[in-house]
Amino acid sequence: MGWIGLMLLPAVLSAGQPAPSKLAITGVTLHYRQEDGPAISSSYEYHSGELLYLSFRIAGFRVVKDRVDLRWSLYATDPEGRLLEPAAGGAIREEVSYEDRNWLPRVQYTMALPGQLSPGDYRIRIRVADELAQTSAEHDVPFRVGGRPFPKVDGLTVLNLGFYRDEADREPMPDAVYRPGETLIARFQVAGFSLGENNRFSVSYGLQVLNTQGDVLFTQEEAASDEGEPFYPRRLLNAMLTLSVSEGVQPGAYQLAVTVVDKLGGKTAEARGRFRVEK
Repeated sequence: MGWIGLMLLPAVLSAGQPAPSKLAITGVTLHYRQEDGPAISSSYEYHSGELLYLSFRIAGFRVVKDRVDLRWSLYATDPEGRLLEPAAGGAIREEVSYEDRNWLPRVQYTMALPGQLSPGDYRIRIRVADELAQTSAEHDVPFRVGGRPFPKVDGLTVLNLGFYRDEADREPMPDAVYRPGETLIARFQVAGFSLGENNRFSVSYGLQVLNTQGDVLFTQEEAASDEGEPFYPRRLLNAMLTLSVSEGVQPGAYQLAVTVVDKLGGKTAEARGRFRVEK
């Protein structure tokens, strides 16, 4: 959900700039990195998880018995028309006087973009209704999201299995070597999993350690799991498994087999990676 701020400010119309004769949404601005910051450039690209700052004013509304009654709502959608978050909205019911004749209420809205968005053209639709005049107005605010596209897969798939020295490392080891007493850290991604009602997903991760002859030396059927019901669907899961290399492990080459079970779709997928143990 986003955050909403309503600014009841004095006149913003300059001399020679008449107020709209009918309900209108004016002064629509996407701000750079903060409320009331400068407007973003036409080439600006947002990224997943970034905060989006929007403001607009409402003009051309009716005043009856020194009161206004306005309703507004916002709908942020992806290129397929899917909502990024539940629709936001609010009401403006204020008492005004003759001195407020040029007053234009201002709405500020801050939205945290979902953590996984594909690159493309997005939009926010603003809708405003004047309850006293029984009129309404709409305005679309386009914005661009950049970043890498999601991988295209045919069904449940394990991607980018790699071995790491430390949990904070960003890049996998080019040569996966561990020593007794250390912790093996494996990271991977999962795509192509099933989504249920309310974007629910549920997967589990298992592992096996094999020697070069293919003999299974260690098995953990469910080493970890991941599930949730996010408002905006997840397309890619980031996973990590750890395994202690005990003092009794013999030096040599081994394989780690990672198995992913899609509990909703009833599918499994596997990926393997090679590592060595040295004294």
